[in-house]
Amino acid sequence: MQITEIEINNLTWIPDRRKPPVLSGVSATFAQGEIYGILGANGAGKTSLIRHILGLLPYRGDAVCFDGIPASKYDRKELAQEISFLPQSFAADIDFSVYDVVSMGREPYRGTFSMLTSRDREIIGEAIRITNCGGMEEKRLSTLSGGELQRVMIARTIAQDTPWIILDEPISSLDIRQQAEFMKLMRRLNEEKGRTVIAILHDLNMASDYCTRLLLMKNGEAIAAGPTPEVLTPENLSRTYDVPFKFLQVEGRPQPYAIPR
Repeated sequence: MQITEIEINNLTWIPDRRKPPVLSGVSATFAQGEIYGILGANGAGKTSLIRHILGLLPYRGDAVCFDGIPASKYDRKELAQEISFLPQSFAADIDFSVYDVVSMGREPYRGTFSMLTSRDREIIGEAIRITNCGGMEEKRLSTLSGGELQRVMIARTIAQDTPWIILDEPISSLDIRQQAEFMKLMRRLNEEKGRTVIAILHDLNMASDYCTRLLLMKNGEAIAAGPTPEVLTPENLSRTYDVPFKFLQVEGRPQPYAIPR
C-alpha cells in the first residue's frame, strides 16, 4: 500500500448538538510530495480535522478517503506504516528512556515480543541524530525540558519512517533556532526522501517560508486552500484571523512578511 492522496469530503462533526459544529462541510485534498501548513485561530477546527484523518474521531463512511478508498477500510497497523503523527501534547511522567521512546516509532513493523533488528536500530539512530537528541539516549523522559521532550517526540515520529507525517503544532515548545532547524528538517525529508508533511502551525512566516501549500480554517470551515503564494494574502489572513494585515517585502526573502496591524 502506498497512499498518494488524502481526500476530505464534506466533513461535518457536531459532538454537541447544543453547540455549533466543530467542523462544517470541510472539503480538502492533500497530495503526495507537498509540505502543507494548516493555519487558523484557536478553535478553528485544525486539530479535529487531522484527528479525523487519523481515524481518532468518528465520521461517516466516505468523509475521509485514501486514494478514493474510505479510510475505515485500512486497519490500524497498516495505517501506522503509512502515516506517523506527532500530537500537540503527550504525558512526560512515564519512566522510559529517550532511546526507548524513540524506538516506539518502530512498533508498526514489529511482531509481538520481537526484538529490534539492525535496520530498526539504524533508523532509530538516524532519527536521534537529525533531531539533535544525541547524548540524551539514557535520560528519562520525566527529566527533560519542554524543548527536549518535543525533540524526542519528533525523533520518535521520524523513526516511524512513514511516507506521510502529520504534526500538530510541532514547533510550539521549541526556541527560535530550534524552530528553524525543525522546519529545515521537514523540508529535507520532503525533498530528499519524498515525505509528505501536514503541519498545524501558528507562525505565518514560518509557514510562508517552508510550506508549499496552505489550508486556512475558521469556525470549522476551510476558507482558502492552494499554493502558498496564492493563499497567503492580506485579504485571506484578515478574513481568517479577524484582524487587518499588511505585508512587508524584505530584500533577499522571496515571500513578504505578514504583519498584523
